[in-house]
Amino acid sequence: MSARLLVLVAALCAAAAALASRPPPTHGPALRDFESYYAAGSTWRYGTDPYSRDVWRAERTIPGVDAGHDELLPFVGPPFALPLWDALARLPWSGAAVLWGAVMALGLATLAFASLRLAGGSVDALDGIAVLAFAAGFGPLTSGVALGQAAVVSCAAIALTPLLLRFPRPFPAAGAALVAALQPNLAIVLAARAGSRRTWIAFALAATFALGGSAIALANLGGLPHYLAVLRDHAGSERFIAIQVTLGAVARALGAPAPLAGTLALAAAALTVVLVALQCASKRYAPDARLALACAALPLAWPFAHEHDLTIAFLPCLLATRRALGTTWVLAAFASLAVAVDWLGLAQRGNGSTETALLTLAAALALAVLARGPLRPYHALPLLAAGAVVLVAAATRAHALPTWPDALPARFELTHQVPAPEVWRAEQLASGIGALDPVWGWLRLLSLAGCALVWAAAGVTLREPRATEPASPRRSGPSSTPLPPPAAAYPSWPETS
Repeated sequence: MSARLLVLVAALCAAAAALASRPPPTHGPALRDFESYYAAGSTWRYGTDPYSRDVWRAERTIPGVDAGHDELLPFVGPPFALPLWDALARLPWSGAAVLWGAVMALGLATLAFASLRLAGGSVDALDGIAVLAFAAGFGPLTSGVALGQAAVVSCAAIALTPLLLRFPRPFPAAGAALVAALQPNLAIVLAARAGSRRTWIAFALAATFALGGSAIALANLGGLPHYLAVLRDHAGSERFIAIQVTLGAVARALGAPAPLAGTLALAAAALTVVLVALQCASKRYAPDARLALACAALPLAWPFAHEHDLTIAFLPCLLATRRALGTTWVLAAFASLAVAVDWLGLAQRGNGSTETALLTLAAALALAVLARGPLRPYHALPLLAAGAVVLVAAATRAHALPTWPDALPARFELTHQVPAPEVWRAEQLASGIGALDPVWGWLRLLSLAGCALVWAAAGVTLREPRATEPASPRRSGPSSTPLPPPAAAYPSWPETS
């Protein structure tokens, strides 16, 4: 089967998923998470605290929000972005949502093409269509776009930063790093890319602006200590609930006592940091390879994350499958699809299994097109992942995960004054999302296991050969143009000091 036919089938699968098998939307406005950004900007403009329950006063006025009961969606974004949200909040909701939706589309395209560029090798039109099909089938990414999540913009900026570091001045890369900081728990991976003096300058500029801007934005609201306290309280309010895609939450759902689950998560995080540090110290990984490894490993170490935060794995998934051959490619492809499937969403949206299976097919076909060399029979093996989606969806029908805010009681309301994190926790518990169902734990473990396997595959495929080792033959996608040797195939232009 030709690459052109595979791309066509992938595009048809993605189109069928979007147009013919999409489940009914949940209650509330589109770009649901953008609701909190928009309301936070309005709240901050009038001098009240966007990290408190005051944000609900603005949220309840947004079309589609049910103001008949407490439906608070807390804001925990970095303070330096508040002027941005203020600017958007000056527009009517409909106009702001359209504008932010365009930003989401731009973020998806930027992440896809920047990752493809970093993967190296020749790129043609088929590669461009294939990488968009893979992006369409990458559940965390499309989920982030649908929610209007800043994680999409952050991940796009992270992938773009290495390309901008090739410019002689540090300012473009500093701007990208600052945009990446819209999601600080993701932007931390940029530390693995540090190396040359220009890189350090770019990151120092971004950090200075982020910290200085945050201090100014909260000058009358308690400053940075207030924001850190909010992060601590909010992390505590969500600890171990079903929407947390962390090793600690998984361990708790699988039956580990809370202290043991926390200890296991801390130990796994420490081990992950040590291993990534050793990879970064190795001379066998180029600077951009170090960034990809950190992106793959981060989900095994982070203490707080949702499904859309797994978008951070898009870059290493693409690089690992683009550069691998044979058995390693099969491993990398299955691992990438394990991350790409929103397994927890199969329990939360039981009527969305057909859509997920079609998107998985699109992603698997796209990975085959993006693989090196001519198509081989083993390139068809990842198509089996779509069958796994159907089987898992059938197994989760008796373990439906409630959806916030649809599952909230009709008259849910907290009459006493409590902080926003406590309101949010009460909403999650009232919705049933705080239950400890082992099936929900196994579903999240599939995603995290996929990240671990992508990390392992990337560790092999992105490693440069020793001086005494002959370079293995490299070939590009559907065309016959050979890829450069590994050091050049994974581009890292000279950085002046």
